Amino acid sequence: MAANPKYLLLTGATGLLGRSLVRDLSATGRRVAVLVRGSKTASAEARGDEILDDWREVAGVTVEAPVVLAGDITSPGLGLDAARAAWVERNVDEVVHSAASLSFQMRESDGEPWNSNVNGTAHVLDLCRDLGIRRYHHVSSAYVCGTRRGRILESELDVGQTPGNDYERSKIESEKAAVSAPFLDVCTVHRPSIIVGDLVAGFTNTFHGFYKPLRIVQPFVEAFLEASLEPGSLLDVLGMTGDEVKNLVPVDWVSAVMTRIIGDPALHGRTYHITSTRPTPVRRLCRVFEELVVEMAAELAAARASGGAAKGGGGFDPATLARLFEDQMHVYRAYWSDDPRFDSSACIAAVPDLPAPELDDETIRRLCRFAIANRFRWPPPGRAARLVTARGLLEARLGAASWNAPTGGELVGLSASGGGGGQWTIRCAEGRPVELHVGLPVGQAPVISVAADVLGDLLAQGGDSATLRARGGLLIVGSDHASRGFAAKVLAGLADGGVGGGGRVTIAAPRFGAERAVAGIGAGW
Repeated sequence: MAANPKYLLLTGATGLLGRSLVRDLSATGRRVAVLVRGSKTASAEARGDEILDDWREVAGVTVEAPVVLAGDITSPGLGLDAARAAWVERNVDEVVHSAASLSFQMRESDGEPWNSNVNGTAHVLDLCRDLGIRRYHHVSSAYVCGTRRGRILESELDVGQTPGNDYERSKIESEKAAVSAPFLDVCTVHRPSIIVGDLVAGFTNTFHGFYKPLRIVQPFVEAFLEASLEPGSLLDVLGMTGDEVKNLVPVDWVSAVMTRIIGDPALHGRTYHITSTRPTPVRRLCRVFEELVVEMAAELAAARASGGAAKGGGGFDPATLARLFEDQMHVYRAYWSDDPRFDSSACIAAVPDLPAPELDDETIRRLCRFAIANRFRWPPPGRAARLVTARGLLEARLGAASWNAPTGGELVGLSASGGGGGQWTIRCAEGRPVELHVGLPVGQAPVISVAADVLGDLLAQGGDSATLRARGGLLIVGSDHASRGFAAKVLAGLADGGVGGGGRVTIAAPRFGAERAVAGIGAGW
């Protein structure tokens, strides 16, 4: 059984930090629900699948599929209908508010970043108040310090500082609202500095701030293959000496720190600077950027030569590139100024075994190379849309999943990990699965865990026992042998369209265990 049967609601799950938190929080066994806004081209569920597909594609890991709530932080009540709001009230006891706009300047068209960062936070806090959620984690920014320099304490918030841009102004106001909310039992503030891609693959799905110089230069390089940046030229354009530092932190480290803090109630109720004690010198960043520009031009020229393509246009003018760069970097002046020294005493005391990694040349190159290889966009174009999902096949059997609480009958939990999966409670009547409900059950009901693609094969084809056995097994967690056996029978019934339907799939009897038992498909498990 889950240590905490309640769910944690995470906003901002499709962002860079949010998707790492989905992975890391789920890996601790915490039940996770995510608020996701649908787009013009994808539903909230499909966008949730994209997060899980990214982890499979980039890192080769299968992540537990969270419960996906279609909603929008900029709408009152987060845009949830009555049934979903009631589900949150019954099932959620903690919120991690990570959603935010990263716009540095106010946009009249949509009111960002104020609309998301200030109004959105107000709506999340209103939901907590109205639905009785008393534990809240607020993802702020170390840069609520504004243009202050010197040593910045974790205990400081509004000390009369001047914000460097509209983003910082909005984050100051949203953090003030969070820490002053009188209805919260505990508010924990997480203040990361500049989040960049992960250490292993350099993965990122956003290309702001740190990535901006290369993003500006890349199209210029493609147009003029002889384009290059003289050593020190970026420093000149930025008006910097190179002695300045930027507090860059990899997203996987930030997520690991936050997951540890979120998982330990003894660490709640404080403010944490999730920042590096070894910030990155600007001279190092600019040197690597300049080297990469030269490499980009050389690689593009070689690729075009091997393909017989014509060279890029002539007439490269370094002064034009400098003017272009300076014009487009104007908004980011405050971003590229020298960073203050963030005191992170509380964070270090909370996670002494997780020191912030230093970003050396190799790491910076890996981060930049991922962005360049993917042309500063994610997901990559051409990714095939998933036409059939285990989720869809399951609902074809049992009907659309209800957000209402199940009443009567025997209950079995089902968690299908990976894209197309989800978390449900199956209500059974007379031993047969009859109804599907969103979210895993509370109490002693057994829970089946299976990869979504394996579940999809079971539902679509009945499955070949030898093939499915080679792909992995099923994990059934239950209080006793009888409950685990019942869950296995229910799964077999789903594969056959009903318990005892046709015998196409055999679920072996679960092995005994104090709390957990494995049920394999076919003989030999």
